[in-house]
Amino acid sequence: MKPTYKPYFIKSALALIISICISSCANLKVIEKSTPKKPSWLYGIEKDYLIGEGTGSDYNEAKYNALQMIKEKIVSSVAQNITFEQKLEVNETRYKRAIEFLEEYTAKTTSKTGNAAYLQGISLSKATDYYWEKQRENRVEKVFYYIKYPFTESDIQVLIEEWEVQENLLSERLDTLKYNKNGHESIESIIREIDELQYLSDFFVDQRKSVAEISINNLKNKLNAIQLIPTLDTLGAYNYILRLGNDTIKTTQLPIVKSNCAKITDIRAENELGFITYSFTECSVEDENYLEITYPYKELKIVHSVPFDVSSKKISIENNSDVSFSSVKKNSFKKDHIVKCHFTINSKSPVAFRIDKIEFVPQVCKGNCNRYYNYKSLPIVIIENINQEFLGKGNHSFEVIAIIPKSQTNKWSSSMVESKKISGKIYYSSKLTNERKICEFSDLEYNTGW
Repeated sequence: MKPTYKPYFIKSALALIISICISSCANLKVIEKSTPKKPSWLYGIEKDYLIGEGTGSDYNEAKYNALQMIKEKIVSSVAQNITFEQKLEVNETRYKRAIEFLEEYTAKTTSKTGNAAYLQGISLSKATDYYWEKQRENRVEKVFYYIKYPFTESDIQVLIEEWEVQENLLSERLDTLKYNKNGHESIESIIREIDELQYLSDFFVDQRKSVAEISINNLKNKLNAIQLIPTLDTLGAYNYILRLGNDTIKTTQLPIVKSNCAKITDIRAENELGFITYSFTECSVEDENYLEITYPYKELKIVHSVPFDVSSKKISIENNSDVSFSSVKKNSFKKDHIVKCHFTINSKSPVAFRIDKIEFVPQVCKGNCNRYYNYKSLPIVIIENINQEFLGKGNHSFEVIAIIPKSQTNKWSSSMVESKKISGKIYYSSKLTNERKICEFSDLEYNTGW
């Protein structure tokens, strides 16, 4: 017959459990307490009383946590007694709203009624009894604090009535905002109404929530409808008024003004009036220049773009037309060749300008000209002291004389040349402001008359 070890294992397990319990009890020790004996209410339930329990590393932390538990129980008790008429998921949301209100309400330290202790702030002085003890376990000390706090059915009813008063006041305020037909004197007043309606939207969970959200959208549409109407729009200055529909509207906030090129020199505001000045010296005629005026309000922005044209003050030309050269005088006994150069430029500005100097480099290719590196650059030609003046937008044609060595011009029109290009610069200046600029051109076709 085989020996059985079952009783042995059972006895060993029991011994181990007992050993652990004894060890645990030996490690846990009450080292200090408020009374020799724990009160009977500590773990029981008594009518018209709440029991709060808190733990902490010291006396004050444990007491604070016990008072917090009393607060949470008061809030929960009142919120659960609020009558709900909506469906379950709405009830849960409204329950949370009630808790938020009551937490704020019971946290107040003063009250006009003065006859209900919990309305004056939950404190240890209002407790009917308390008990605390300090325990040590594995060299770690912890304080346990217990509070017996009075809270009757009449106390619950008072808080319920306060909740209902709060809800009715907010409902009346929603009606006032919803039916508000008065205009708004300032952008800030619209923002304040949006914030207030957002609070009401968060508070309500029934059809009143939708009413608040519709009102919010209407006010946001008003903000988007605000216009900047110019009272002065000249190059370098932009003055305006803020208008909502047919009415002007004020703001205490300065706008943020940016530009693609302009330097903003001054921003001022007086009620519904705005004044902006800027420098446009770095702006180009070729670009679409603008001011961007932004009024930022929290998550909302009023943005207005103002284009401006610098062509009335600045110059800009381009050279996109082919260049031609004709022979004025070519003497076989002389080394130089007098050449007439024909250019056509386009001015983007009506401002008068003067051509001062031209530099260009002819490039020739004898074969396989689809590859750029097969072009050979000839010596640069510089024509100075041109002093030809032009006025108005559009195309302007002109001719200049250049004296070039025949050894160069012969290469310009060699019968061995398959393709010819020209690149260079035109130096010009403004007759109005004396601004100096350079027009660069490249890879234009050219032809010669020889």
